[in-house]
Amino acid sequence: MGFYNKLFAFVKTHSFIKTAGIFSTGLITALLAVWFFGYISIDIDGITVRAALAPSRTGITELHFPPFGVITARTHQGPVKLILTLEQIDSDFLKDQLTNTPDNKNLLLRLQKGIKDSVYFFALRQFVIALIIALLVILVVWRTNFKTALLHALLCTVLLSVPVAYAVSTYDSQAFNEPEYKGVLSMAPSVMEFVSNSLTDLHAVKENTDKIVTNFRKLFINADNLMVMANAEDQPKIVKVLLVSDLHSNPVGVEFIKSTAERFQVDFMINAGDLTDFGTATEFEAIKELEDIKIPQLFVAGNHDNPEIIDIVKKLNNFTVLNGQIVTIYGIKVTGFADPLDDSTAVQFENTEEGQQIMADEALHIRTALKEQDRPDILVVHNNSLGLKLMSLASVTVSGHNHQLQVKQQQGSVFINPGTVGAAGLRGLYSEEGKAYSAVIAYLIPNSGLIAMDLIDYEPASNQFSLQRKVVQPVPESEPAL
Repeated sequence: MGFYNKLFAFVKTHSFIKTAGIFSTGLITALLAVWFFGYISIDIDGITVRAALAPSRTGITELHFPPFGVITARTHQGPVKLILTLEQIDSDFLKDQLTNTPDNKNLLLRLQKGIKDSVYFFALRQFVIALIIALLVILVVWRTNFKTALLHALLCTVLLSVPVAYAVSTYDSQAFNEPEYKGVLSMAPSVMEFVSNSLTDLHAVKENTDKIVTNFRKLFINADNLMVMANAEDQPKIVKVLLVSDLHSNPVGVEFIKSTAERFQVDFMINAGDLTDFGTATEFEAIKELEDIKIPQLFVAGNHDNPEIIDIVKKLNNFTVLNGQIVTIYGIKVTGFADPLDDSTAVQFENTEEGQQIMADEALHIRTALKEQDRPDILVVHNNSLGLKLMSLASVTVSGHNHQLQVKQQQGSVFINPGTVGAAGLRGLYSEEGKAYSAVIAYLIPNSGLIAMDLIDYEPASNQFSLQRKVVQPVPESEPAL
């Protein structure tokens, strides 16, 4: 301890060394102050971000969107990095963007101007913080007079501010026109293109939505003229089941389901999965009117339905989530198994080989489970390839996933893929060529099986509606069903 006291006394008696010591103390303190204590929350047009500076070999700005990832851009010159972390989005700002069709170009210009204005304010604030903390530390450590301490602190802060000022003067917020993405946001370019196109066409989408919903009602009111082929609904003890899949957050699809269920007076509904696109409670708000359909609804989770969505569905009135159990409704025995990806946020397997192995394991699991149960009238799995492999295990197998309406009959078993009741989701709404809304009505007799199907298909782009009655051919007595 005595050595350090002697060293400090020596430095104080030699003015040049003392000056260098004071300057070094001020410079290091100012740098640490900017780094550790200089963060600030800034509001940029309804978006609150936390800003901070850090040393860097290149002049970049990082936009952090926890937990989704980081967007970076080379925005300036100098060895300084600006870090902006999203803290919150103002609810009024968000409502305004959702309610009114935004001007994308104007919104981008406002955000760019807001960032640049905030950078100037942030740089000034960093200068003040560095100056104050450097001054206080010099006064405490060196016990010099206030004037000397202020002069050194000011000199250190000015020196430190040179690279910051250079960064501010060269700052170009338009560099975010060509950003780099890390984390989940690596898929952002395609998402942004989709969102941009969607917002541009929002007025047209709203008009088309109203037109489609009106057409649903008109078409089903006049559907009696089409239902003359077999009159399956007129036979005794017929149970009518509405088969749907792949709604993908499309509220127009909900109207399609409601109109179909009401017009055909179905007894219950089977949903083969993918209610949403990203598995969020916010998305489910767009389709929550499913609960208004007052018939039993059996649901099997798809690859887009994560645990959050499944928990919501379990709490809805009239809904039953199937995952291995058999449910009997109106004498029809139904079982279903969730997609292997339902317990994660991923919607596809990381590689093809892994996916094939998991699907093979799932097929074995389902075969084993059904050996311990009575043969079901209807088996429901989301993946269409899996459904085709398992179709011999039930009288009727229902799947979705690939958005293709398909029916296949083989040795007393029928495979039905009702396609997409949501026209591939919001992508269908925004698609120039349009996607078809489709569903199937299955007519069954308890203990006898499927006797007929109505395949319903509506294409908004061409305004074409079709209803095709398929009568199920009975299995010849010499050809026993599997």
